[in-house]
Amino acid sequence: MATYQALQFTGDSAKPLIWVNKALPAARTLPPDQVLVAVQYSRINHKDRLALNPKNRIIAGNDYPLVGGIDLAGVSTASNQPVWPVCTAVIATGFDLGTARDGGFAEYAQVPIQYLTQLPTGLSAQEAMALGTAGLTAAAALTELFRVTALTDKTAPILITGGHSAVGQIAAGILQRRRYTNVTISSAHDWPAPAQALAHAKYAAALDTVGGDALSVILPQIAPGGTVVAVGNLGQAQLTTSIYPFILRGIRLQGIDSVHLLPADRAELWQLLATNLRPTPFPDFPTISHDQLPAALLAANQPSPVIAVA
Repeated sequence: MATYQALQFTGDSAKPLIWVNKALPAARTLPPDQVLVAVQYSRINHKDRLALNPKNRIIAGNDYPLVGGIDLAGVSTASNQPVWPVCTAVIATGFDLGTARDGGFAEYAQVPIQYLTQLPTGLSAQEAMALGTAGLTAAAALTELFRVTALTDKTAPILITGGHSAVGQIAAGILQRRRYTNVTISSAHDWPAPAQALAHAKYAAALDTVGGDALSVILPQIAPGGTVVAVGNLGQAQLTTSIYPFILRGIRLQGIDSVHLLPADRAELWQLLATNLRPTPFPDFPTISHDQLPAALLAANQPSPVIAVA
């Protein structure tokens, strides 16, 4: 029986990772709503590193062992779906990939069709994983921000928090591509508690990856009609605020969930990332070989490289 290599997360702190050989499914055994993908590239995400420790509850305790990797790019090698024929270049992100279903840290992945997006023209599989889930999240967030009327002026002040994060860096590159010239990027995690319910209207819009105190401080500083998109909680999950920014300035707080995006929305965002929202400069992504993956996963506070599987 044909097999392939996969890296399982064990849920054991003493030995959190182990290479295994898994049986390669035959095309005739595939459920009608799933496609077998030969993985070419994946990416180490913050969520992947969190999943190594069961206490973080990224993977439920009874779902270990599980092949990690919350996104992947590759080519379909077996399919019973006419709309996803063999040899289609695909991207898969989100849903329960790498958290409750075997993910991208393997030579092959069996993926439900609703997880799949066709790789758009103008973006290679390697570039798609340089962007990965972070890029999809940044694109989803900025399409919401671009609804702000004030942002028709490319000099409108915009704030990005968590500027060291992949989402923050990619978002900054997209704004540069779109020729916005007044972008403030903050890498602070610790923010002072808000002193007042309303403050000087400093920003037309903001993209927040930190949450907690940072978001509490930002909301009173958003100009009338502005928007804050919340995409993460690198700082804290709790939010302390008042109603005043919303009822006196008409601002909007929009949460971004890139995990459960509809297939049509996901495809549109990837197409934008390949064209009008392609970051400038494009992310500088180190690429490692498959056998370097365990060491890279266990190296905390390190850059998130793209993994070359094939």
